[in-house]
Amino acid sequence: MKTNILALDLGKGSLGLAISRSGMLVTPLPNLRFKMMDYDTCLKMLKQATEYERVEHIVIGYPLYPSGDPCEMTPIVEEFIPRVQALFPKADIVKQDERGSTVEASEMLHGNNKNSKKQRAVIDSAAAMIILERYLKSIGQY
Repeated sequence: MKTNILALDLGKGSLGLAISRSGMLVTPLPNLRFKMMDYDTCLKMLKQATEYERVEHIVIGYPLYPSGDPCEMTPIVEEFIPRVQALFPKADIVKQDERGSTVEASEMLHGNNKNSKKQRAVIDSAAAMIILERYLKSIGQY
């Protein structure tokens, strides 16, 4: 059973985070906000946000168009992965299809009485939760 799994949902100015310490339950972590495309700052914030976590596995949302073709964010995520690996050299990194995760997260938040305005602060971490739940299902742990 895999434990201590960190999920990342990378955007142009934010990074959603979720973690599963047990390998079964998924917990959102606060969204990280940074200047548009300033991934150096993003990585510093990620290191600070996870300094007390024993991250053994990382699941990163892999952005694709609904057709499955690469989108604008796909090469950005591809370039981001080795930089994350440098921060967590012992962790294995897995790409997880993130198509529809933000829409699914928004629907989940609406179900919890968070309107669109209130969602802005948590939507990326909610999407990271969805990504991590999908990964855990794919390996039979959820």
